[in-house]
Amino acid sequence: MTAHATAIRAQTLIVAGTPVADYCDGTSMDPDHSPRPYLHPVRTLDGVEMTEAEPADHPHHYGMSNAIADVDSSNYWGGPSYVESRGYQMLPDQGRQQVLHTHASTTTIEQQVQWLDAAGTHHLSEQRHLRAVHLPQAQGWALHWHSVLHADATALALGSPATRGRIGAGYGGLFWRLSDTSWPTTVTVVDGGGTKRALGSRSPWLLVQQERERGTVSLLLVQPAPTLPWFVRTQGYVGAGPAVTWRDQRHLGLGQHYRMSLAAVLTDRAITPDEAAVLAADQTSILQEDM
Repeated sequence: MTAHATAIRAQTLIVAGTPVADYCDGTSMDPDHSPRPYLHPVRTLDGVEMTEAEPADHPHHYGMSNAIADVDSSNYWGGPSYVESRGYQMLPDQGRQQVLHTHASTTTIEQQVQWLDAAGTHHLSEQRHLRAVHLPQAQGWALHWHSVLHADATALALGSPATRGRIGAGYGGLFWRLSDTSWPTTVTVVDGGGTKRALGSRSPWLLVQQERERGTVSLLLVQPAPTLPWFVRTQGYVGAGPAVTWRDQRHLGLGQHYRMSLAAVLTDRAITPDEAAVLAADQTSILQEDM
């Protein structure tokens, strides 16, 4: 396939001749959902979909995307914003991400993205790189996502509902939205199993496994060091990702940047914790080499 150097509406990543993910530019999203590029559907090599977009429970969730709940009071997560002592409120504060430049092949996507605040003013810039990698030894494939946020317009404060007073709601960053709770789901980190153990853990990896119609499917999320706390939900919906602002705001001075990286291994079979540790170590090495 010929590489592109223009903003595209959708791009398909292909591994071993199999389409595994569609990357959409987000331009058709509801403005209240903080329009942004996102991956959906993301599939295993056997075609099992491992993402959801615009689900009834949280219609502002879109597959796998880079979504931060609060950047200087602009909401890039979508939907309502958490207001201390008042709870979630629907405010006119949703920003959006606009693709400026795309260079893509069947296995990689490189983009320049600008984040526009609620008033449509340039807020920050992002360099984004996605890569799909075949993992025949694991009988699956891996997605590598790297983003670098540049505070090129003003100093910034990144936040979350947790930084506004909702304890445990430190979500925001590279977030993976899976299914609702209709499929039996287990979550495991290096210290053991269970969502309570995983929430807030700084484990280098987080393993989500579901029992689907054709058997067990696995999603192994891997962070490079230093690891961020994991945000993970399995009640109401299934979703997970490293939390950029778990308790405290993250401040970027004018001209500073912030790196974000995540690997995801997808298989059509169960993965043991021991195997997860080995796979995660391999993916961590690759992530750190790419940084």
